[in-house]
Amino acid sequence: MATLLISIDLNAQVQGIIQDAVSLEPIPNVNIVVKGTNTGTQTANDGSFSLPVKQFPATLQISYLGYETAEVSVSSEETKLVISLNPVLTEMDELVISDTRVNNPLTNTTPISRTSIRVEQISMAYANTGVELLRAKPGIFIQQTSVGQGSIYIRGRAGRDVLYLFNGLRMNPSFVRSGQNQYFGVIDPLLVNQIDVYRGPVSVFYGSDAMSGGVNISPRSLALTDNKDFGVQVKSALNAEGNGEKTIHGNLSYVSPKFTLFAGGSYRDFDYYHMSSRSNDALWFPYDNTLSNADYQFKSYLLSSRLKTGVASNISFLSYFGTIPDAPRFDRITLGFDIEKNEDTYTPRNAYFSNTSPLSLRANILEYRFQSGASIIENMEFKIGYFKLKDHRRSADFAFNNSPRFSFNQSLVSSEFSVSDTIDYDRNTSDLFLAALDFRSKLSDKFYLKWGADLSYDITSSERFSSSGDQFLPRYPDGSKYLQTGLFIQLDQVLHEDLNLEYGIRYSHAFADLPFEGFNSDRGYAPYSTSFGQLTGSIGISYDLNSDLKLVNNISTGFRAPNIADLSEVGNRGSGLFQTPTIGLKPEKTFNYDLGLRFNNEKVSAEFVAYWLHYFDKINQERTGNIVDEFGNFITDEDREINSSEFYEVNNQNVNSMNLLGIEFFSDYYLNNQLTTGLSFTYNWGKLKNVDGELETVNRIPPANGQVYVNYQITDQFLLKPQVRYAFEKRNLSPAEINDVRVSRNGTDGFINYQVLMSYMANENLVLTFFADNLTDIAYRDHASSLDGMGRNFTLSVSYTF
Repeated sequence: MATLLISIDLNAQVQGIIQDAVSLEPIPNVNIVVKGTNTGTQTANDGSFSLPVKQFPATLQISYLGYETAEVSVSSEETKLVISLNPVLTEMDELVISDTRVNNPLTNTTPISRTSIRVEQISMAYANTGVELLRAKPGIFIQQTSVGQGSIYIRGRAGRDVLYLFNGLRMNPSFVRSGQNQYFGVIDPLLVNQIDVYRGPVSVFYGSDAMSGGVNISPRSLALTDNKDFGVQVKSALNAEGNGEKTIHGNLSYVSPKFTLFAGGSYRDFDYYHMSSRSNDALWFPYDNTLSNADYQFKSYLLSSRLKTGVASNISFLSYFGTIPDAPRFDRITLGFDIEKNEDTYTPRNAYFSNTSPLSLRANILEYRFQSGASIIENMEFKIGYFKLKDHRRSADFAFNNSPRFSFNQSLVSSEFSVSDTIDYDRNTSDLFLAALDFRSKLSDKFYLKWGADLSYDITSSERFSSSGDQFLPRYPDGSKYLQTGLFIQLDQVLHEDLNLEYGIRYSHAFADLPFEGFNSDRGYAPYSTSFGQLTGSIGISYDLNSDLKLVNNISTGFRAPNIADLSEVGNRGSGLFQTPTIGLKPEKTFNYDLGLRFNNEKVSAEFVAYWLHYFDKINQERTGNIVDEFGNFITDEDREINSSEFYEVNNQNVNSMNLLGIEFFSDYYLNNQLTTGLSFTYNWGKLKNVDGELETVNRIPPANGQVYVNYQITDQFLLKPQVRYAFEKRNLSPAEINDVRVSRNGTDGFINYQVLMSYMANENLVLTFFADNLTDIAYRDHASSLDGMGRNFTLSVSYTF
């Protein structure tokens, strides 16, 4: 059954928004048909639709997987609708999505640029990692350092510039680093309800780190329903010629008016990583284009429940665990583009290296929600959480006088090697305690106030040692503490029936306590503490130019307080660099301006956004001029002849400014009830002013990239979706990229990857999905990744619901 709010408008078409009846979130891609005709459309990403109706009264048939089918009668072409669909228990389960900070309760949308992936889309996409779900989506680029991992680029930036949230709570540890990070690898795509990617600073909502954007991962959770129901789903997947995946996933769902329960888990095993037969084998020396040692496992579970505690209140709890016990990092154990150096012979840096030994996230969240309906406090949410993130690494050198050797002179090549018995361990753990309080007050029918506070307290454990019993200086001071607090206020206002305004401010404070080991230690500092405070703000405008076209404009500021890694890190950072500590840093800040158009009618849904993002006081690694060994000891000119490993010493400094510019575009075209096509395109450009005042290309700026697809619903049971993922060439490199083993000195070639997805619903219980990737078996690489994409490969998945 659907509920609706009707108001009078002067537009000739039937317009409206379709939302979830529980969460009030807009629902994209909902099918809407005028009953008895062939006239129909789909909702846009913001849940809006526009549909021509030739004769009144008329009945709109509204359907979407995971929700009750609804019929709504309209008696006039001057009708504007807000339609709420009730979730039902299906194999996709009903959703509970909380985004009350960002969404405007008056319009159920936001002018902030946002890319959202919902469970229905997730179920129709092949993804061996959580980050794979976001490839080629508008404004997003994915870089992959190794198997099982991936880093999200938003508006040209990744790592510490992007804030990861898990169910609305901060997931970034206080030692998140400047480059790509692997933390999204702990997320199971089979246990996700929705992923929201905010393109642009959202520090006004969430505080530090959200400078170029943020990502909120909403795990699966069930809504309270009018009826009792129970369901069980089993899903399996097999891959051939790509990674040898063998996956088994299961979950059970129970819903009732007073209690819900979801329990699910996955075990995923990957046997190898096979690239195109056209890939350059020299890059993977001492292996070949089938990396047989790329085997790894992924394990996860999720338990979530909801209990009704009153007429307008409920308590929910979730416990999640995801882990990769061990997976190799290939830019350390293969040659990569070191083969472009002018040397007689080449040897990989490590016999074995893993930055997932293990990589794991344990998350526990307790949430209380109260909705009174009163104006002073219409809605209240309170969350507390505990996250434990393990970032453990291990490495081993080659055995003495037994390392592989590559040369373009075949007589000098030797691929045989053995691994040293001594294993080095680098273990860093974040124990993160979190709390968030959100209120929503209705000041009038056209004026809402959102306000609240949040807190995170992170304790870092760090140790480095070897299997031989040697103890080394830890990467970070063991027992470091990092406290972040923030207060925010956000106002949502309807100034005119066509003009909406959102504006807010936030004060954030960070305190770092670093128990340095003393002046006589290798780190060379006494215990130190410091604090940072920052005010951020934003203003967003949404203006309806006509019934189909909306103008959106955002001005916002972001910031990032120096964290444990910035202030204290010691160790090898790859690409021949060795990090040393720097105290006295100040926060880096951003200013964002973006302007966009959103178009939606019965046939077309599109968005175009242009942005400018400026960095102030940017924290950047700068070379000190010193040469050091693997332990940070200075190497003199006399020592260089006898020292086997040399690194350039670097430290962090507030010395740079940076400008990023770009465009983000997507469009979906609804041909008829069976056929939809669409495309996306993202372009980023950036220049950094270095310590010498010279302009240089920003490190790891993604190339122009996107996707083109056709969605053909041949019958009610059979879906065919051919698609193309593409990227342009990337030739302008930063100085860091020129020395990066993952990047060719000639830049990265463009590519076109042809794919096809087919889904067949045999009956109401059984769904078969087939995905064919890289049909032409091209050798291609996403820029700054350490691996080529997989060669031609095929994945079959089977889902059965009881």
